[in-house]
Amino acid sequence: MIRKIAYFSAEIGFNERIKTYSGGLGILAGDTLKSFADLGVPVVGVTLLYKEGYFKQKIEQGKQIELADEWDPKKLIENTGKTVKVNIMGEDVHINIWRTRIKGISNRTVPIIFLCTDHPKNSSTAKEYTKSLYTGDRLAQEMILGIGGIRALEAVDYYKDVEVFHMNEGHSAFLTLELFRKLNYDEKAVKQRCVFTTHTPVPAGHDKFPYHIVNNHFKGEAKDMMPWKIKEYAGEYELDMSDLAIYFSRFINGVSELHGKVSREMFHNPNITHITNGVHSVSWTHPAMQNVFSKYIPGWMENPELLSQANVIPDGEIWYAHRQAKQELIDHIEREFPGSRFDPDVLTIGFARRAATYKNAMMIFERIDQLINIGKGKLQFIFAGKAHKKDQPGKDTIAGLLDIAHILKGKIKMVYLEDYNISLGKKLTAGVDVWLNTPRPPMEASGTSGMKAAHNGVPHFSTVDGWTIEGFKMATGGWPIVDIYDLMAILEYTIMPLYYNTRKSRWIGKMKASIVHGASYFNTHRMCKEYVAKAYKMKLSDF
Repeated sequence: MIRKIAYFSAEIGFNERIKTYSGGLGILAGDTLKSFADLGVPVVGVTLLYKEGYFKQKIEQGKQIELADEWDPKKLIENTGKTVKVNIMGEDVHINIWRTRIKGISNRTVPIIFLCTDHPKNSSTAKEYTKSLYTGDRLAQEMILGIGGIRALEAVDYYKDVEVFHMNEGHSAFLTLELFRKLNYDEKAVKQRCVFTTHTPVPAGHDKFPYHIVNNHFKGEAKDMMPWKIKEYAGEYELDMSDLAIYFSRFINGVSELHGKVSREMFHNPNITHITNGVHSVSWTHPAMQNVFSKYIPGWMENPELLSQANVIPDGEIWYAHRQAKQELIDHIEREFPGSRFDPDVLTIGFARRAATYKNAMMIFERIDQLINIGKGKLQFIFAGKAHKKDQPGKDTIAGLLDIAHILKGKIKMVYLEDYNISLGKKLTAGVDVWLNTPRPPMEASGTSGMKAAHNGVPHFSTVDGWTIEGFKMATGGWPIVDIYDLMAILEYTIMPLYYNTRKSRWIGKMKASIVHGASYFNTHRMCKEYVAKAYKMKLSDF
């Protein structure tokens, strides 16, 4: 198939054995490519091959310990045998090109190419560039992804057909400079072929590099690569990768309605729009719930919008499928914490995402005495998530949650599950009864964990930020939180009485609302169709 779109992302998470993702950005990229495969959209993915992954998390004595998460690419993906070069700091860095394919529902595929500098001709320094995700020489990594990515597309014979280059966050923005060189320094020609998706208002998510470091890295490529107007394109005092991507893109979007607005203000650009994120429905729906959907809503896998018909499913079948997922999660907890004895009949609240301070994981414990009073024997908590290696406040959050678990011992069961990954994410979003989400607005650009929960009939309990603003407008199954007093009141007087009501149909009605209004819309099939029409200016019927 001719590949018309090249989708660049610093991380892509679609198979937990392929360690090329850290969290939300990578999982979103993987879900996107899965839906493109299902829909038959002619895309090729481009990313880096990290032989030590992100890291494997261990919790020891109340602290996060980071271990290398090594994997063997030869067992999982194909080495094409082809290489390209990028000159970094005067050294020609040789880049191996690896490849795999994501197969869609109708056996249509999306190829993904991986770039790796572990090459015998490279110096020891260069071999380390793609060793692990988001560590080491980030500027070198981003040169390899952007510049090397374009050259790799040429090497494997995809480049000539690509009409649109989609930058999933600013890490790949150097591809615009390589295109600029290849297209005879024609700004308009580059802009006609580039689109950019920004994923966060958090400053740390937008890489910036001082120009003296940039010039040193580019000295082998500078004559052809670094335009004399680079400060006009990417910032006066330092090179901002997001600004560079925005300058050379004809379509720019945030990932929720609010994030679009925040991004317009943040980048002082009125042309930024939004396409709200989604999740890959089949991937994130528990097999027991999949079977129920397939029985009563045939065709939902190909068209998740049909999940809006979930009210036709008998209550008992929804509940039985959920109980299966919950028991699997409890069995996992028992293996990790022998003797923990989580009770399948007790209301179980889950919270799992990157351990960053703005995610505000500690919020529910701000009135801990009140929580103990209302929740003793009636609540169970499950937490998970990794903090970045260099994020000490995030690590402190994990330590704080472990302290809370100790305080609650004998009163409210609580565990922190280590090494949050795709497999554990699936267990959690399907097996808990309520999905808790308490970011500080407007820092959550979108969030997708609650969408995954919704596909399993798990209502979300969330501060009003990111996707939940649109979700609550659509009356998705969930409860909005304003502050800690609001949180405690809703938990005590609404959620707990509803869950423990002898008429389980009322709770199951809330579960169905999560599927009807949440899963049917917040999925990557809908999202990808929007990208095809709005960003790529194409039609699905043409493929």
